[in-house]
Amino acid sequence: TRSGRVTGVQTCALPIWAKLRKHHIRVCTHLINGLPGESLEMMKENVRRTILDSDIQGIKLHLMHLMRKTRMLRDYHEGRLQLMSRPDYVNVICDQLEMIPKEIIIHRLTGDAPWDSLIGPMWSLKKWEVLNAIDEELLRRDSFQGKYDVRKKVSV
Repeated sequence: TRSGRVTGVQTCALPIWAKLRKHHIRVCTHLINGLPGESLEMMKENVRRTILDSDIQGIKLHLMHLMRKTRMLRDYHEGRLQLMSRPDYVNVICDQLEMIPKEIIIHRLTGDAPWDSLIGPMWSLKKWEVLNAIDEELLRRDSFQGKYDVRKKVSV
């Protein structure tokens, strides 16, 4: 994708993951949503490609946190970096969960950042509210992990 994330995974991580799986070592990957320049569609595509291109057993989904004393801080203050809103994050997480096969363990749906060095998004500090909003959205959609399993949509 334009973000370069899937390409990086394909060239760097996939060969390593394959070696691990050859030795029956379980693999859990991390994906960060909301990186600079990344659209909601790109975030969904990153999950789709990760699932289709690798044999992972677990996944951790994160939100990009903007921290003090980072290079991205200048871009944020100059308006070149947008942080995700909670509604966008909740919706993209639910979209991603629907694509992830039910046998893949979800290890994380949001991450923690130290409150004293976090610039934003500040709503991420209320982790239980975020997790409850994800549950509520899944209920509203009458949905669940794997409802639209990307592996089942692929014809081989």
